[in-house]
Amino acid sequence: MRQIKIDIPGFGADTTPHTKPAICVFGEENTGTTRFGCTVPHEQGAIGWLAIDKNSKVTLDKFKEELGLPIIVNQKPIISHSDSLKLATEDDPRKVMDIYNDVIKKTVDQLVKMSEHDGIESMVIDRASQLYDMLMFSHFGRKNQIESYQRGPVNQDMIDIINIFENKNLCLIHKSAEIWKDTGEVDKLGRKKQAPSGKFKPDGFNQIGRFVTAVVELTAKRGKCMGEDESEKLADKYRIKVVTCKGNTLLEGQDLGHEDLGGVAGEMIGWTSLLQAIGVEG
Repeated sequence: MRQIKIDIPGFGADTTPHTKPAICVFGEENTGTTRFGCTVPHEQGAIGWLAIDKNSKVTLDKFKEELGLPIIVNQKPIISHSDSLKLATEDDPRKVMDIYNDVIKKTVDQLVKMSEHDGIESMVIDRASQLYDMLMFSHFGRKNQIESYQRGPVNQDMIDIINIFENKNLCLIHKSAEIWKDTGEVDKLGRKKQAPSGKFKPDGFNQIGRFVTAVVELTAKRGKCMGEDESEKLADKYRIKVVTCKGNTLLEGQDLGHEDLGGVAGEMIGWTSLLQAIGVEG
């Protein structure tokens, strides 16, 4: 390699990345998304956990006891009960935005403290899609149908939150949203008719795949599971699929449960096995 000697303060030839992996994981209910968050690295420090979903701590407490996890989690709900009651009865969009602005400010302050603390090795946000919703509400109130061209400030807020954890392992847990497709038909007003496609994406920030190491979908078989023992039945029930992957795009759309792709299924689904399957160092 040709050596270069250019002296510009703040710049150099070292291109070694210093960021740690960030994974977006999504799925429908009871597919193991919170369990996946419990598998993030914690050998060198604690797991910081932002519990936004009301069911997050139920699963978290179970795995904390089973696995002996060092967890640091918010002790109070992100939105207080009094604020929840105000939001339920408040018609003034400006007042709704003010409440959510206060909630976001406090939440971001907590996240910054987590990102700067040397004792936190990994960070989990459960659910990041709800955090995105709250960012939306802080900008627009509880409106529906916010056009994509209006979401620039909200998207940048989410990108900034992802970026502050570049020195931590980051797991972003999202709800699942079904993708709708055009049917080729139009209604009486000339609008295109759409129908559910049976395919899903992470709810919330549509561009998240550009800012994380990988986006993966967890699925669970709802019928009878096949196998000779519990391990094989769990492998038949719980699967993980790569949606996007930086550095290994050939894996996109692939079910990692296949043996030639790592055999990651059932109880094997977790942070370390995923990174090994997609060829990323933790």
